[in-house]
This record gives sequence, C-alpha cells and structure tokens, in this order.
Amino acid sequence: MFKNKLLFLLMCSGFLGFTQVKKETDTIYIYEEVIVYDTIYIEKPLARLQLEKVIVSPIKRGIKPFLTVIQNNKKIVIPIDSLIIESRRKSFANNWQFGAKIITGFNSNSLFEEFGTQVQMSYGLGLFIKKTLLHPDFSMGIGIDTSLLKSSLNSNASNSESFLNGFYFTENGSPKLFEGFNNKGFQIQIPVQFYWKIKKFTPSIGIFGNLTNYESTFIESSGNLPLILDSKQKFDARTFYFGYLFQLEYTIYKKWSVGISYSYSQAKKLIFKSSNETFAVDKKINQSTFGMNIIYEF
Repeated sequence: MFKNKLLFLLMCSGFLGFTQVKKETDTIYIYEEVIVYDTIYIEKPLARLQLEKVIVSPIKRGIKPFLTVIQNNKKIVIPIDSLIIESRRKSFANNWQFGAKIITGFNSNSLFEEFGTQVQMSYGLGLFIKKTLLHPDFSMGIGIDTSLLKSSLNSNASNSESFLNGFYFTENGSPKLFEGFNNKGFQIQIPVQFYWKIKKFTPSIGIFGNLTNYESTFIESSGNLPLILDSKQKFDARTFYFGYLFQLEYTIYKKWSVGISYSYSQAKKLIFKSSNETFAVDKKINQSTFGMNIIYEF
C-alpha cells in the first residue's frame, strides 16, 4: 500500500515538472534551387552615354534596321525592332551661318586704259550670311563688301587723249571743261552666291551689284565778268557695275579658310556729281577683278 502511494506521488511530481518546461517550435526551410553568384551587378540609369561613332542602317521595306556602335576600335551591331528618329527644331543661329572676310583685289578696268593704266589694287572687309537649302552641303548667301581703291593714275586733259576730254553741261546748263581724273576711291559690293561644300573645298558662283566712286576735276566759270573758265571744281565720278563671280574656298583650320575669286562686270555710264550739280556720260565700261580672301565663320 505504501509503495503504491509513493509511486503515485513520483508520477504527479514528474508530470508537474514536464508541464513547466517551455515548448519550442522548430522551423524547416525547403529550397527548390540555390544559386550562388561570384559578382553582383547593380544597374543604374545612364546619365550620358559617350560613343565614338554610331551608324544607323538605311531603312528598307521588309528589312529591320540595325544600329552599329563603334567604341575603342570595336564594332557592335544591334538589331532594332523599331527606329524612331526625333528631330528638333534648330534655333535661328543654327539655321544660318555668319562670317567675315578680309579682301585683297586687283582690278583691270577699261576706263583706266583710256589714261594708259590697266591694273588697280584694292583692299577691304566684308560680311556675309549663308543658309542651308535642300541639301546639307548646299547653301545660299548674301553679303556686303567694302573696299578702298588705291590710286594708280592721276591724269589730266593736257597729257591724255581720253573720251572725257571736252565740254559738258550740267542739268542747269552750266558748262564744265574736263581737267583731270583720279581712280582713287572706294566701292561697295553686294553679292548673292550659291555654295556647294565638297570636303574642305567650297566652290561658289553668284551675281553682284557694285557702286564705285572715283575723283574728277572740271574747270568752270567763277561767275565774274567777263565770263571765263577760271575756277576748278571737284566731282565724284560714280559707276554702277553689274556682273557675275566665281569663288573657291579651302578650309585650313576649323572656322578659318582662304579663298580666291574672279569677277566680271559692266557699267553703262559714268555719273559726275557735286554738292549741287550732276551730269552723266554714256560709256560702256568693263571691269575684271581677281581677288584673294581670308574668311572666318562665327
């Protein structure tokens, strides 16, 4: 009887001790596939991609375009499912080209031959603008050139037999006797040209109008009685030339280039003008000019 009670007490104490132990739960993880990487790449957005050269294949019907990338002398060809070329409207400055030039020229004029001189030197400055038309290498331009004409003759009626020798009458009937002519002066020329760029060469053709001003001297009456030709008067001798030109430019460094040009023009009359008197002489005048230019495009 005592043994049974002792056994009952031991069983109860064991049960109480077991219920006081905290129960723990195990976790079982099941992996279908485990992949181990030696290197981990973290992709970031590309702020700017610099490439040496990118070539887009011509778009042909039925053939997918492809992109050829050249970098570090290596070529990579990338097929393209769809090609979208975004065009941006260029600013005014990109649509036009502005430039300036230094001009040196040698003029051969039939008017000067009347006085025994043929060649006259000129030098000046010019400005021009050009706009690309129809093709990236084709452009049209307009400019303005101003030149100073170096004197190559200073002749008078006593030592020459030119067509200018004789009497002339102004618009108000005042008589003038030709006394002398000097081809020192200036000229303003407005050319319109068409350019075609071929690598470093740029040939062009065009037309132009030219206003040239020379100096002349006539003898007139001072108005004192008796009326005689006893006074000298200065007149500007002006001609309006119209002609054509050829020009060839060669790029030597970035925006710098050199050029040579040839032009031919004609004038139909010689206009003499002072502060208050004017008269004209009909005379066909031919002029040929060979020029050399230094050109800079902004």
